[in-house]
Amino acid sequence: MDCVTFRKDINAYLNDELTDEELNDFLLHLEECPACRDELEINYIVIEGISILDKDRADYDLSKAYRDSIKQAEHYIGFKKALLSFRYIVDTFLFWTLLATGYFYVFTLSDFRMPF
Repeated sequence: MDCVTFRKDINAYLNDELTDEELNDFLLHLEECPACRDELEINYIVIEGISILDKDRADYDLSKAYRDSIKQAEHYIGFKKALLSFRYIVDTFLFWTLLATGYFYVFTLSDFRMPF
């Protein structure tokens, strides 16, 4: 992802409108680009600050809330990646189990016998 795309996606990120793939690309770029990191933090603090003012909560730590939102997004992406890996493992296991079951049925339980 480049900086222009990142900046276009800031509002989508703040409104939780990014797909999982877009969020992953967004976070990867965020790690690599200090200018975009600063831009996101400024946007986050402005938007959250305005919503906090509407709620009359003056003791709210916006910088901590920003860091927490990034950590939460990173944990979400990490969880999704782990879930996909687990799914791959289960799918592979099921494939080999079905293949072994088919082999067992064809060569052991049916009337067909191996020629050797």
